[in-house]
Amino acid sequence: MLLDLILQVYLIATGILLLLYMPRWRCWFYGRARQPRLSATENRRIAVVIPARNESAAVSPLFDCLGRQTYPRDRFDVYVVVDRADDPTVEMAKAAGFLPHVAKNQHCKGDALDSVLKRILTDYRNRYDAYLIIDADCMLADDYLAEMNNALESGADILLSRKKLKNYFFGGRDKQPLSACCNGLIWTLMDAMGNNFKTRRGDPCFVVGTGVMLTDRVVRQNGGWPYRSTVTEDVELMHDAVRRGFRTFYYQHAVLYMEEALSHRVTNKRRRRWMTGVVDSKRIYAAMPTPESVKSRHLYHSRCMTIVYLLIGLSTLFAVGNALTAVVFSTFRLPLWLPALRNAVIGVGAIYAMFFIMTLFAIIADYENIKLPWWRKLILLFVHPVFYMEYIPIVAVALFTGYGRKWDAIERADFAESEIRS
Repeated sequence: MLLDLILQVYLIATGILLLLYMPRWRCWFYGRARQPRLSATENRRIAVVIPARNESAAVSPLFDCLGRQTYPRDRFDVYVVVDRADDPTVEMAKAAGFLPHVAKNQHCKGDALDSVLKRILTDYRNRYDAYLIIDADCMLADDYLAEMNNALESGADILLSRKKLKNYFFGGRDKQPLSACCNGLIWTLMDAMGNNFKTRRGDPCFVVGTGVMLTDRVVRQNGGWPYRSTVTEDVELMHDAVRRGFRTFYYQHAVLYMEEALSHRVTNKRRRRWMTGVVDSKRIYAAMPTPESVKSRHLYHSRCMTIVYLLIGLSTLFAVGNALTAVVFSTFRLPLWLPALRNAVIGVGAIYAMFFIMTLFAIIADYENIKLPWWRKLILLFVHPVFYMEYIPIVAVALFTGYGRKWDAIERADFAESEIRS
């Protein structure tokens, strides 16, 4: 019958898309692999750049972490970027011995970065070997700068940190909401289950805009920070790095702690903004000509999310279409409602199963850093696929409306009174 034929076509199409995604699957099996530790031949001069617009309530723990660094203090400077001279962060930065920089009329994080980098290139052109960008709500291991300096021995142009969930390590980890735990798995998916293997293979890594270091060569060639067309300046950098042959390198020994929101509402606000920027970035760079020198596998790793969009989109349309058909057939008491309902369940089940397998790999890959009792990890295993299914409407909104392009403030959690737990 027709519904059986539709099911067969769906299963074949799904199988083809899963096969196309296999190169990315390979990364999952290296989630627990250890990287060799590099050792720097010199202590390079590093400019640490902190975009800190309206972040006075959140930035103190990061300032404290920078004050505890084992890296020689005379080998790094800290630039704190605000949008007005009367921001309380200015005096906080001066008290810590850091350099405040006012970048007015910021419409995105890229504007802040461009302003301070152009100032440095103008006033201190030959001063720094590398530029390290850290978001104001992050915290750092005490040897973080030393390890990032070690990472420069790779010879790569763009260096990426290992990201752990700040919520687990800094206070009240047993009270973390499930939404924060779910969203925190994204760093495991990007790093342990992605960038780790990509670095081994010499493939482009997924770039996140905090804990990212650019060599002086990249900043000079760019003349600042040209990635200001979207709210995801890091995704723009990733696509441009592939096109221009900048080599990326993920280094798991340089540990940075990322903050997750303590409410589902704020988490979704972040996700909407991020996905809108991802979609906008893909559109911009897909329209640009690709140099012939770019290897096909490098291009694949910068665009393979398109396969995921197609796969999940196909399954969603299949499930929704069959669910509506089941309702119509049931209304008119037609016996075909049951096969239609079966198809709908298969569509939803396929999405859940794919995300479930991905979640299982993620929990295994980063088991010791997910600071939850075993029973909460079990709950996370079954809930996280549902949390990821929420990306379906989020991506749909990003694709068709562009909602989320506004660079507005995000509520911060208070970790100031906490101490790191290893």
